Amino acid sequence: MTSHNRMTIEDKETIKDEKKIMGKKVTGAFYPRLPREVTSIYVFLLLTIYPLFLKNKYYDIGNAKWQFFFFLTVGVGAVLAGCLIIHFIGELKPHELGKAIRSIRLSIIDRFVLAYAASVLISTALSPYKEQVIWGYDGWYMGFVSQMCFVLLYFCVSRYWRWERSTVIGGLTAAFFVFLLAVLMRFRIDPLSLYKGIEEQYIINFLSTIGQATWYSSYMVILFPPGLFAFWFYDNKYVRIFGGIFTAVGFMTLVTQNSDSSYIAFGLLIFVLFWISLESGRKFRRFLEVMMICFGCFKFIGICQQLFPERAVTLDAVSWYCAQSSFTWIVLIITVIVYLCFCWLEKYRQIDISKIKNIRIAFLALLLIGMAGVVVYICLNTTNRLPERMRSSSQYLRFDEYWGNNRGSSWMMAAKSFLKGDIVRKIFGCGPDGFSIFVQSFFQEELALKWGNSAILSCAHNEWLNALVNLGIAGAVFYAGIFVSAICRFFRKSKEHPELTAVALSAICYMGHNFFCYQQIVCTPTIFILLGIGESIIRYGKTGK
Repeated sequence: MTSHNRMTIEDKETIKDEKKIMGKKVTGAFYPRLPREVTSIYVFLLLTIYPLFLKNKYYDIGNAKWQFFFFLTVGVGAVLAGCLIIHFIGELKPHELGKAIRSIRLSIIDRFVLAYAASVLISTALSPYKEQVIWGYDGWYMGFVSQMCFVLLYFCVSRYWRWERSTVIGGLTAAFFVFLLAVLMRFRIDPLSLYKGIEEQYIINFLSTIGQATWYSSYMVILFPPGLFAFWFYDNKYVRIFGGIFTAVGFMTLVTQNSDSSYIAFGLLIFVLFWISLESGRKFRRFLEVMMICFGCFKFIGICQQLFPERAVTLDAVSWYCAQSSFTWIVLIITVIVYLCFCWLEKYRQIDISKIKNIRIAFLALLLIGMAGVVVYICLNTTNRLPERMRSSSQYLRFDEYWGNNRGSSWMMAAKSFLKGDIVRKIFGCGPDGFSIFVQSFFQEELALKWGNSAILSCAHNEWLNALVNLGIAGAVFYAGIFVSAICRFFRKSKEHPELTAVALSAICYMGHNFFCYQQIVCTPTIFILLGIGESIIRYGKTGK
């Protein structure tokens, strides 16, 4: 063999090796970049475009939102799956695969999400209602497919999304316009003509570009805390100005959206914000500013209702009281006085709020005692064990089938159905979104007598009780564990990453609000996005690396 031929063989081997190296470099550069770009676009679309997306106004809004979410999520999932396959083929040798899997870091939230996914899978496999639980009840779509999409969404965002100011600003800007439109529509200012063709008695049930008023309140309590946090935490002048405007419009829509369950979320938000505000004088001063905006906006709406009574949509008792009551004026004046006194004391260094932060233990004790007292009173009032003069006929203080806009009846049927189920149904449930068929099997006659032969109870109107019926004890524990573990993890890490406080506040508001509400295709994907963002911040910080 000549030297020329030997050189040719060596050159071929060299070129072959170089191709392998270049292939690895290309794959190594391609793998992290494409998933991040795709995820970035995905999160931007869901936070910014999705809330505003409409089709045929309110007449087809549920299906329109579902199709937007489903097809976008499936498309993103397919791209990410392709990226993973290419990565494993191009980067990892077969004997390295096990090592790569073992190196995956799972947080406590990750573990709960995976356990939840497993419980949903088992519940679906064991469900006798597979025809419904795969996709879910018609119009709600909270079946197996949606639950797996939520899991995919969380892991997609927590692994591939990196902090982007444009996405955060875009999401809050979309929320701001959703809130502003809702306030205007409560005074019959309808620039998008969404109420056109809807009968007067149904106007109160729909709001903004979200749809049902309960859907809207769920969205509102999730997106309001991040905007409020920006005003409360940051020092940048422009962030403070726009954060203050966002907070003001948020409080205006709170007092006009007409869902009592949002006030539970609001109460939790204010208490937790008060708790963390006692850590420093600056935070407490900002807390008082938030409260002044709150009560001031309540009264502003009340004045508008008095000036334009023919345009103001009639609201339920709680919202009307907050806007119209003289008590709100009193609380506003007291808050302003406390704020001015606190600023004066701080200026002359006469107070150090951090030294008296233990006062929050007393407030927590009062809150818990008050909540326990209300529960005890409702129990005694319901069973007629109180003296005649102490009894109340208020729908809020007497638990029966009509309590909470008929939630009492829904809760009773849900609890009884769970107890009637066999051991498999108790542990693994009847299947995701199989609630309607399961409850119907026990209470068909009772539902027909109450609401007519065509009546179907689609959910428990309590997300945690609903999870217990649909997914059993296992699924309910894992589902609640996702939120509880996230709240604890985010608050624990908030010293290093303050923005986690905003995500934790959103999760708290979601849990409180949905004690009286349910999963749906707008708010549930949004909260899973925020949970994924929180986990991403912990893993990668705000550097984007």
